[in-house]
Amino acid sequence: MKFTWFQSKLTFVIIPGANGSVVRLKLSRAALCCAASFMLLLLGTTCILAIRSLHSTVSVSLKSVEMKGRTAQLEQDIHRKNAAIERLQNDIYALSKQASEVRSQMERMKRLEQDLHKLAPGSVERRKADGQSASTAVSAGAGGMGGEAFPVTEGQTHELAAATGARYTALHAEMKELTSRLGQTKLRLQEKQERRQRTPDIWPTLSKVVTSPYGYRKDPFTKKLSFHRGIDIAGKLGDPVYAVASGIVHSVAYDKLHGHNVIIEHDKGLRTWYMHLNSTQVSQGDKVDKGQAIGQLGTTGRSTGPHLHYEVLLSGKSTDPAPYMPSDNRKKERNK
Repeated sequence: MKFTWFQSKLTFVIIPGANGSVVRLKLSRAALCCAASFMLLLLGTTCILAIRSLHSTVSVSLKSVEMKGRTAQLEQDIHRKNAAIERLQNDIYALSKQASEVRSQMERMKRLEQDLHKLAPGSVERRKADGQSASTAVSAGAGGMGGEAFPVTEGQTHELAAATGARYTALHAEMKELTSRLGQTKLRLQEKQERRQRTPDIWPTLSKVVTSPYGYRKDPFTKKLSFHRGIDIAGKLGDPVYAVASGIVHSVAYDKLHGHNVIIEHDKGLRTWYMHLNSTQVSQGDKVDKGQAIGQLGTTGRSTGPHLHYEVLLSGKSTDPAPYMPSDNRKKERNK
């Protein structure tokens, strides 16, 4: 019965337009079922493929969105890292500028220290001794290093840079103050050195043999008691005569009593007088340095032989030259 139902045929009538002929199409129920089944299968397959394609498209889109998000996040991270690197570079640049300033200050201080050493040579040995002890302490602390390593964060790096900059700033201020103090010390030492240069404290001749001291004596010509206003220093004819301190030549003259003579103005009303010279090597108004040759030892004027009459004048009055001479180098005076 059922088999007969599948064999039965169905007639489909297709009526075209007004002028067309009618088309009759006979199909068995089995063929029609097969065609319907095929169409359903084709439709199902098409739907499945469409769904899979749609799923693949959606997956690709989701992955694309996810990748874009990751890319944006990476770009933000890179931007932050670049900004951090730029800040660190700026910090390092600022520190390098401060280091250059400190280095320049140190160079100026070294030159200033060298000037101070020249003015006060005795301090060189002390400074060397201090330097040796300091270097010994540093070498004594030399050794190995170790310990657990803790990575430094970006914030800690900035804190370190800020602290270093603050230390550099403080050091710069201290060095500026120290430089000012050293400059004032240098000026004081220079003034002291200049005063020392203007203060008589050396022998005016190569010879240190005093033939007639300052004070009362028997005059070598009259043999009567007289007052000798300077000291007579024996020497060879033509020996150099030196300025005992720096100053300005007050006068260069000749007369029968003093012979060729030179007076040098030093400081605060102090003058030195050199008499009985064989010849002179300076002129009035000349600036002379301590130890500079100003003439030659001779026996001109009222003299019994080659010698230098050396006299010290303080505010226009003769005074004992002894305080203005290096007593440690003086030989015993020779009695007449």
